[in-house]
Amino acid sequence: MASKRKNNIKNIVIFFIALVIIFIAYFGSPLSKVRNISVKGVNDLGGQQVIDATKINDNTLLMSVFFEKKSITDRTRAKLPSIKDVSFKTNNFRDLTIEVTEYQTLGLIYKDGYYYRIINNGRIINQKMKAPIGNYPIYSGFDNKNELKKISNIYKKLNDNVKTNVSEFYNSPTKLNPYRVKIDMNDGNKVVADIRTVQAKMEYYPGIASQMKKKGVINLEVGAYSYPFNDKK
Repeated sequence: MASKRKNNIKNIVIFFIALVIIFIAYFGSPLSKVRNISVKGVNDLGGQQVIDATKINDNTLLMSVFFEKKSITDRTRAKLPSIKDVSFKTNNFRDLTIEVTEYQTLGLIYKDGYYYRIINNGRIINQKMKAPIGNYPIYSGFDNKNELKKISNIYKKLNDNVKTNVSEFYNSPTKLNPYRVKIDMNDGNKVVADIRTVQAKMEYYPGIASQMKKKGVINLEVGAYSYPFNDKK
């Protein structure tokens, strides 16, 4: 019995030694390192931007990516604040897929030579861009955070066929109407509206624009009517 017990212990020791050797051999070989990196889920960001922010490369140990997931995610979000979450998946034991969830972009503001992204509730992402991205509107004159939050949430709720046509929002109050806003449309028309009613009234925009013979102004402040640019009203 004693001999059998010794053999069992010996076999266990040999097994663990072999296991250690395998681990050492694995971590010392190229098989332990990331080979190919792909990025999924990006909308406004570039895949290479995400890879650079994670600092993962072909010298990175694949297992360390999962052991250090939180620190890599924190580092990536600090570099690219428009990222909401990051996750990782492996393929073929060496290939890595980085899955990204971005905050929804609701538009851009221009300040001091750079564009900044606006996400839910009017939050401005502190990430400088030299040029505007995507087909998002630019907000001008909305210096008050509450005003920016309100108009960006209005844009978010517009019908898609109207939303994709919006080029720029202007805060344009007057003494008679402190709630007035102006909107440049991608089709060449301009809209004058009241921020309190613009969301509901923009539903009429496609129908009004389709009846216009020339590009012009669609006034939605009180009622809804249009006139060409050369008609001074």
